[in-house]
Amino acid sequence: MADTKGIVFITGASGFIASQIVSDLIEETFSVVASVRSEAKAQEILDTHPDWKGKVSFVYVPDIAAERAFDHVFKDAKTPFDFIIHTASPVNFSVDDFQKDLIDPAVRGTTDLLNCAHQLGGSKIKRFVLLGSAVAVLDSFNDKGSAGPDYTEEDWNPVTAASAIESNSVVLGYNASKKLAEQAAWQFITNNKPSFDLTVINPDIVLGPMLQPVRSAKNVNATNGFAIYDFLNGTYKDVESIQFPFYHFVHVRDVSRAHVLSLTTPAAAGQRILVVAGLITPQLVINIIRKNFPELHDRIIEGNPDRIVPEGVDPRGWVTKKSFDIFGQGWGYRGLEETVLDTVNCLLAFEKGWETK
Repeated sequence: MADTKGIVFITGASGFIASQIVSDLIEETFSVVASVRSEAKAQEILDTHPDWKGKVSFVYVPDIAAERAFDHVFKDAKTPFDFIIHTASPVNFSVDDFQKDLIDPAVRGTTDLLNCAHQLGGSKIKRFVLLGSAVAVLDSFNDKGSAGPDYTEEDWNPVTAASAIESNSVVLGYNASKKLAEQAAWQFITNNKPSFDLTVINPDIVLGPMLQPVRSAKNVNATNGFAIYDFLNGTYKDVESIQFPFYHFVHVRDVSRAHVLSLTTPAAAGQRILVVAGLITPQLVINIIRKNFPELHDRIIEGNPDRIVPEGVDPRGWVTKKSFDIFGQGWGYRGLEETVLDTVNCLLAFEKGWETK
C-alpha cells in the first residue's frame, strides 16, 4: 500500500465516463477495483487496454438494481476500500413503467450501494463520489425557451415522479430518476451519518474520446452520438430540424478529473458540484467540424453558419464558480473546439477499425 494513494471501488467501469476515470485513477497511482456486469465485460475492457492488466481488479455485479447487489463486493474485499465512485445507473429508454423500470432502479442502485458501504465497508472509507447529472439541477419545463437566472448548485429540477409518469415522456422519466437518486443519496447521509462523506458531480452533455470498448457504430455512447457522430453518419439532414435535449457541454476528461480530485480534496466534502464548460449548439458543432476537417465536407451539412443558436432556443446558463473554488489552482475547462476535435478524431479512428472487421 505504500506506493498507492488508496483503494478506489468504481461501479459501471465499462461506461464512457467511468472508463476515463479508471484511466486517470491508474495514472494517479490509485489501486482500482471496478465493477462490471460479467467476466466477459471485464475481458473486453482488458482486450481494449492490455496495459490495465494487473492495475485493475474486477468484480461482477450483474444487476445494480437488484436487492443487496453489492454485498458480495464488500464481504469479499481482501483489503477495505478507501473511496467509492458510483457511476453506474440504469438507463433504459424502452420502458413501460417509469416508476418500476426507471426511477426505482436508479434510486435503489444508489441507496443500496451507500447502505453496503455503511454497513459492510468499515470505517476506512473516506468519501463516496456520485456521478450525478445536470438534469437533476435544470428545469425540465423551462430550460430552453426563455433564459432565466443561471443555474447554481442550489437549484433542483422541479420534475417529480408523478409529473414524469403523467407526461409519458421518457426524458422526463430519466430526469426524475437522476434527481430522485441524488436526493436519496443526500438523505441517506443525513439519516445514517456514515463514516464517509458525499460529493456529487453534476455534468451537462459529456463529450470526448471514448476509452470504453466500442465494437461498432451502434456502441457509440449516446451523448457523443447525438451531439457529434450523427452529423457524420447521415442522421442529420437539415440543421433547422435538429433539437438537442440540452445546450451546454463538458469534456469527459474534465468530468473524470473532477471525480478524481474530489477523492482527496477536503473542500469537496458534502458538496454537489456543477461541471459545465459552455454552450453547444448544432451549428457550432457543424462550423467546427467543417473548419477543421475539410475532407469531411461531403459528410456533413453546412447549415446556416451565421445563426449559432437555433430559432426559439434561449438556454439558461450555469454558474460554475464552485468548481473553481473547490478544485483550486490549475482547474479549468476545455473549450468546445478542443472537445469536438478530440471526439471527431476518436470517431474517425474507430471507423477505420470497424471497416477492417
